[in-house]
Amino acid sequence: MAKRRFWGVVAGVLVAALLMLAAPVWAEAPPVAYVNLKYDLVRHGLDKGFVFRTFDDPRDSFLPDVVRKIAFLRKESKDIYAKFLTPAVAAQGRDYLSTHRAALSRAEAQYGVAPEVIVGILTVESGLGSNTGKYPVFNVFASLAVMDSPEISRELGLESAGRDRLKKKAAWARRELQVFLEYCAARHLDPYSYCGSWAGAMGFCQFLPSSLKSCGVSASGKGPVDLFTHDDAIFSIACYLKKSGFKLQNRASWRRAVLSYNHSDAYADTILTLAGWY
Repeated sequence: MAKRRFWGVVAGVLVAALLMLAAPVWAEAPPVAYVNLKYDLVRHGLDKGFVFRTFDDPRDSFLPDVVRKIAFLRKESKDIYAKFLTPAVAAQGRDYLSTHRAALSRAEAQYGVAPEVIVGILTVESGLGSNTGKYPVFNVFASLAVMDSPEISRELGLESAGRDRLKKKAAWARRELQVFLEYCAARHLDPYSYCGSWAGAMGFCQFLPSSLKSCGVSASGKGPVDLFTHDDAIFSIACYLKKSGFKLQNRASWRRAVLSYNHSDAYADTILTLAGWY
């Protein structure tokens, strides 16, 4: 009986050891690739103390599912937008247009952007502000910034995605992470206070950090930009579309501007269809 218990314990220890060996290397600690990432951010001008404190925060978490999703992401299909092209969604958009008419009219006057297009974007991006995502923006971009490292590629089986694609996506993520941390540091904001989509987009308008930096607008003209408010989201979308060439009297420019927001024909078709219904 004692021998059976002994060998049972030994077997349990061996199984636990094998599971530990099979577990991702970041299960108990951040990816080794984060070391180089931190110093790269510092070399590009961020304060070392701020960077290291952010990465050392217990809220830091590597997101393997997000990395896999981005690595193997392919062109959007029209099917994913079908849920927006319904009478119920159209009615919600018209109600929103009426409720936020004042802010939309002010944005139209300032930027020359049709309110219906702004509402169409808000509808698709966040359900008019009802669904902004649950992923910490910092964790998303930190995870993606190291997706091209041999360690991550091997552990997550990303080789089939293609080396060039991984490098391109990682470089994009590092740029967005740099901008995001610069934005937070300059305004004394907690990087972990922002949550968004699995792709790192945040707020009612689902802006990337680079879009927040270049097109984020406070509707009141005072204080910080808050993309989790309707007025600032409306004004920020209007600013983005204006910079993308939107001209109220030139319908062809509408599509080009919307395509700059999301490089998908299916997306642009959906936004412009909704705008026509509103």
